[in-house]
Amino acid sequence: MPGTWMARVGQRLLHGDTFEMMLSPAIADFQFETAIRSAARPGDYCAVFRALLGALWFDVSGDLLALKSDVDLIALLTLLQTSYYTFMLVLLSGLGTGTLALLEMDSGFVTRALAYVAGVSVACLLTSSACFWPPRRTCQSETED
Repeated sequence: MPGTWMARVGQRLLHGDTFEMMLSPAIADFQFETAIRSAARPGDYCAVFRALLGALWFDVSGDLLALKSDVDLIALLTLLQTSYYTFMLVLLSGLGTGTLALLEMDSGFVTRALAYVAGVSVACLLTSSACFWPPRRTCQSETED
């Protein structure tokens, strides 16, 4: 039956209530239209994809609004990790031994140091976000099951 793979993708990507209220009716309309004409037109697929993208946008924006209360904790954890690992890089590089006075502070050195700190910051942000990301919102029917 046409549209079953879109339903599987929607069930994987979307919240249960969003799938039931936004994508499932679009797929049902798509299947009804293709059953009447016995062939699907490209515009029919486009309508279902628009419904999928709209539902995905609805879920992502809702999840980001729920994340708003946890952003300060993730930022603090990222800052702590970044400062720790940057300090370890400074120690391992030999800059903590007093050789900083002997180094020339040219633009290449500063650019390289800032690139290292930026790389460490991105890695720490990814790990902090992965470990402490808040759970996705759930609807009442999902929590009662």
